[in-house]
Formats: sequence, structure tokens, C-alpha cells
Amino acid sequence: MKSGYFLASFAVFALFHSTANARDECMATLKDPHGSVIVPCDMSGTAKFGTAKLKAGEHFLVERYPNGWVVYLKSGCNGFIEKADLQLLPNEPLMKLNYDREKKRWQKLQSAPDSKLGETASSAKGRGVNYFKTLVQASDGNMKAMARFFSLSPFMDGAAAEGYYPHQWILLHVAGDETFANFLRPQPATLREKIGGTFTTPDDTEPISKPKPYLKQYFPKSYQILFGKEQ
Repeated sequence: MKSGYFLASFAVFALFHSTANARDECMATLKDPHGSVIVPCDMSGTAKFGTAKLKAGEHFLVERYPNGWVVYLKSGCNGFIEKADLQLLPNEPLMKLNYDREKKRWQKLQSAPDSKLGETASSAKGRGVNYFKTLVQASDGNMKAMARFFSLSPFMDGAAAEGYYPHQWILLHVAGDETFANFLRPQPATLREKIGGTFTTPDDTEPISKPKPYLKQYFPKSYQILFGKEQ
């Protein structure tokens, strides 16, 4: 999984990402009609974890690993569970990911000391940009902040890039299709092509390994601007 502060809630199962490739993601539910499973999930934007109860009848997204499952709940809680009797639903459309917790994390990190910024935000600060404040403003529909965020692209490489490019995917979700499409429309083709490239790179759209159908379903306006000519 990514370094720095990107998706810090997934730190608990980073080992599984580094040692094995995930299976294709799909929807699932619990087999036991009366069962439940406790899922560890980040509740604070730090290394502290809370829990959520996964209930029978609830549908959720999963990735399979040798030692268990990574589950993504509609509430935005994401976590690793070792043992669960699941019914996989490979023909069910993938749910829309919930990144509301990420925006809360950005809000907290706007005023964080340098030691807690991580590589991506530190790189942005070197360009005179408060990275997390910019993300919060962009997610609120501030077009200048959106442009400022994407202007950082040429300066993001190495460890900084590992957080920056997946944050484009998260920003799309937090800002929403209408806001993101409004940003994309007046942008030069070169920038739209770069963003489209990020949104078709599975490492940057995790856990969605086939981003285009997902984007077409949940972000149709942005999809049309980025990929409409390919149809």
C-alpha cells in the first residue's frame, strides 16, 4: 500500500499488499443469514483503529489474499479480516467507494507539523503549497484549489508520487462527478490525458482494477470528458 499518509487506514494490512498480489475485487455478503463479523477500521486518521460490525445481508467489496480478505464497507470503513465465510457475488456491480474519512483526515492535517506531513505533502510545501488545505478546498469545489493541486504533478516523483496520484482518485470521489467535470471541461487536452492515464492505472485506483466501467457507472460526466471519444 502507499507510503506517507495515503490511506493510512490500510496500514494494518500493508504487509499483505507487499507480499502477495490481490485477486480481482468483487462484491460479497456473509453466507450465514444470522452472522456478523467485526472489521477493524481507522476511526481517527492516526494509527489508532476502531471497529465496525459487518452484518448478514450487507453487501460489500472484497479483495482476497492468501491469509484472508480486505473488505470495503459502504460506510467507508475498510479493514482486513482473516476468517469469514463469504458468498462472493462476481456478477453484482461494484459499489461506489466511500472516501469521506479521507476528507476528515485532510482537514486534520491542514495544520499538522512538518514531521507528520509525509513525503507528498512535504514535496508540495517545498513548492509553497499547503497540500492538505488545497485538497480540502478542492473537494469543496474551489476550482483554483483544484488547479493548484493538479499543477503539482510535474514535481511529484518517487515516494511523493505514491501518495499524490492515488489522491487524484480519492479527490474525484470526495468532490463528486459534477464538480470534477466542471474542472475538467476547460482544461487543456494534455492535462485531461494525464488525469485519464492516472484513472486507468490500477495502482492508483486501488481497489478497482478495471477503472473505466466503474467510472462510467458512477462518474459519467467526468468519464465522458476523459474517455468519451474512445467510444
